[in-house]
Amino acid sequence: MIFFTSDTHFGSDRTLKFSCRPFANTNEMDETLINNWNKVVGKDDVVYHLGDFGNYEIVRKLNGKITLILGNYEQNALKTDFKGNFLEFSNYLTQIGFYNVVENHLILPLKNCTYFLTHEPLNCSKEYFNLFGHIHEKCKCKRFGLNVGTDCFNFTPASVDNVEFYKYAILNHYDENVFIENLK
Repeated sequence: MIFFTSDTHFGSDRTLKFSCRPFANTNEMDETLINNWNKVVGKDDVVYHLGDFGNYEIVRKLNGKITLILGNYEQNALKTDFKGNFLEFSNYLTQIGFYNVVENHLILPLKNCTYFLTHEPLNCSKEYFNLFGHIHEKCKCKRFGLNVGTDCFNFTPASVDNVEFYKYAILNHYDENVFIENLK
């Protein structure tokens, strides 16, 4: 099975506060996210994490083969802690448990659709259906894609079947009331 998520921000007091997550503290938040993850993701499942992972050590507690696409927090760590050396940063992350690390975006052909996976919605592609994060719970559906952030999926990775359900709804059923941009 394949899953998608982003913006877990494991260990982040800032995210707990500014995203108004319903947890008493970061320990409760992390424990809930880990438990929710491991309830749906099996050991051999594939997870695409679209950035802003948080405490990298938590990867050891999570099921699945996790590909991390760098988010803005990882990009900052790459610049400051690894002086822009992506290979060194990627090696560090794979040594602690990530299956793969991608610097910017990933084009992923699945079933009847090719997905463009990136962290920020502004970096999305016009050619593909996009999966993104970065904006937490601020907007789940856009005309061009789906926010797979953990805040949008009850703090649980979204399955490919769930993503395909939303893709179908976005492309075929959602109307102007969902995507309203300007009030009259």
